[in-house]
Amino acid sequence: MSNIPIELMDSRDEFRPGRSGGSVNWMQLLSGVLLLVFGLVCVFCPLEVLMGFNVLAAVLIVVSGVINLMSYFRSRNTLFEQSGWSFFFAIMLMVFGVVLLFFPMLGVAFIGWILGLGAVLFGVVQLVVARRFFAVGAGMGGLLGISGAAEVILGILLCIWPAYLGIFIGLFACVHAVDMIVFSLPIGRDRTNTLW
Repeated sequence: MSNIPIELMDSRDEFRPGRSGGSVNWMQLLSGVLLLVFGLVCVFCPLEVLMGFNVLAAVLIVVSGVINLMSYFRSRNTLFEQSGWSFFFAIMLMVFGVVLLFFPMLGVAFIGWILGLGAVLFGVVQLVVARRFFAVGAGMGGLLGISGAAEVILGILLCIWPAYLGIFIGLFACVHAVDMIVFSLPIGRDRTNTLW
């Protein structure tokens, strides 16, 4: 028989952050730093970021409309396509994409409302999770609570002022970047394993 070294691990080693003396999760740290850089670019250059998002979205919508139109003409006399609804839908997609290209702030406002509502819902979920962590004495409950509250506030503000979408995307990205960076580091003892 060969002597194979076996390392027994404590169940606390499965969780990060909070493992004293543990290693840094480099992939999560790098993701957090990149997200932080993106957030700062959005905060300091919001108009350029929004124009870039808008052009990308408009081009993708127009391309989708063209593909749908080609699909309609290819299958219009078959069993799969006997109505004009696909044709109408393809034309509407292309028109919507062109409108977004010529009136970018219309798309920004619409996307701002959707992202604002999404941020509010995501923040509420984080507040619920933070409450559960507090109940078991887990150390990251406070950070999740602050992050969730910040997201709810940012989401509400974004619904009120959708024109500031670039800045809000940047702040939202910065909040999550800080979460990711902190969670990637071994910063003391965490007791999240008590949830299990």
